[in-house]
Formats: sequence, structure tokens, C-alpha cells
Amino acid sequence: MVAFSVAVETGSFAAAGRKLGLSSSAVGKSVERLEARLGLRLLNRTTRSLAVTGEGDVLNRYVARILKDLQDAEQELHLLQAAPRGRLKVSVPTVLGRKVIMPALRRFQAKFPDVTTDVFLDDVKVDIIEGGYDVVLRLGELDESTLRARRIGPHTFTTCASPCYLTQSGVPQDPADLQKHDCIFYRFPTTGRPEIWAFKSSSQLKPIKPAIILNDGEALASAALGGLGIIQVPSYLVKDDIAAGRLQPVLEDYTEERGSVSLVWPPMSARAPKVRAFIDFMAERVFNELY
Repeated sequence: MVAFSVAVETGSFAAAGRKLGLSSSAVGKSVERLEARLGLRLLNRTTRSLAVTGEGDVLNRYVARILKDLQDAEQELHLLQAAPRGRLKVSVPTVLGRKVIMPALRRFQAKFPDVTTDVFLDDVKVDIIEGGYDVVLRLGELDESTLRARRIGPHTFTTCASPCYLTQSGVPQDPADLQKHDCIFYRFPTTGRPEIWAFKSSSQLKPIKPAIILNDGEALASAALGGLGIIQVPSYLVKDDIAAGRLQPVLEDYTEERGSVSLVWPPMSARAPKVRAFIDFMAERVFNELY
């Protein structure tokens, strides 16, 4: 097939032989074997030139695609062997970036010292293509798109408060009890609206009136630690405080997942060793930190 394709491209067996490092007779015999196998005439020969038959033209279109795929496969195999290097532009949500990604970067840089990781911490949903990002980390449900994605795990939330607050105000037994508590809410920077708390089997729950509204996720944890009330935040934000006993989870039977934690990247970035290395490393590292 290669001999046939190059013969069509160059217009003669001799020229094809020079390009392939073969004799013209070797190229001719390869084409003859292909014709014998198919039982078709692919090229009309004269002493000076070659003319592609109708059947030969059809085959040549398919062969061209096959050879292009083989060339792409070879290039990708070479990329797999290449060491990750260069600038890697990444966007991550602010709190997740500070609590999980930044601590993980030290190990990533130690493992891949030739990669310069350019991290943007932002709670606004960035345009991956227009912004020129190699990888972004997304929370919640993903939109339908041509982007590639790798789900790390569920986006889980924890409702909690300080032991001091719960001793003074009591422990809520179901979501309806929150009407009698001081609840601290997060305000979305994109819409300016307070976040709506989610619970299982609570579709009839009356809207909870917040006692405090904050526009910073880490400030919610600080407020809860200070005994100001109950918060509902991503589990990774309060994981260490709960393990240390500084915060106490409540309403655990009513916990509701909100989509996923996912890595998202443009299709054209998938082959780059630096992107592949970051995705594989963070998928494992972030998963361990989150869950």
C-alpha cells in the first residue's frame, strides 16, 4: 500500500523507488501484488508515466487516511516517551486550590522539575479555549461540550458547627431544625446570590434564613470555628478541623452530593506530556486528599 500510494504521489515507479529507497522494479512488483490480491487494475502503465484508474483512485483515498493514522500513532508514541516540560496553565477554584492543589504541587514539581505550573485561583468559570488553559478543575455538574474530562469523585458537602455552638444551641436532628439556628451562608461571586443548602428528602424544606453571609469559603470555616453558627461547605474545607474535633458534623444522614470534582482539558492538549502528567498526578493526589 505504501508503494502504491507513493507511486500515485510521484507519478512513476522510479520516482517512488528513489523516495522509498527501493528499486523501481521492487515498487512495481509491490503494486502488482496488491492488484493481484484485489483482483483489480489500480494503475495504467506506459513507458513514461502512470495513470490512476477509477478503482485505484478510490483505494488511494483510503490508503492516504490509513497512512496518516499510522503517522499520527507514531508521533503519539514518541510523545509518550518525551519528558514533561514547558509552561502548564491551570485554573482551579480558590478554596480547593489553596487547601488541596497547592500542597500537592510540591510533589508534582519535585517529580517534574521541567514543568512550570502557572496556576490561576478563581471561582469564576473560565473559558478554557479562549483563556488558553491546558487543564481546569471543575466542581458540580459538567456541561455538554467537546472538552475532555476525567471525574475524580463526588463533590460532597458537610454541614457542621463548633462543639461550643452546638452545646449552647443544641444539635439539629433534621433539616427543618435549622430554622431555629444561626446559619452562615456563602455568596456566589458570579451571581451575588447566597448558596442554597441541599439535603436529601428535603424538597418541602422552607428557605433557611441566613444569620451571616460571606463571600469567601475559608471565612465560613473561620466563622464556624469561632462559634458563630452552622455552615454547609465542601467536605475538603473542614476535613482536618473535623478530624481534630474543632468542628462537629451534623445532619450526616441528610448529606447530598452536588455533582462531581472533575479535571477538564481541550482535546488538542491531551497528547502533551506535561498535561497528561498533571492529569494523572492530580487525579490520584486530589482523590486521596478529598476522600
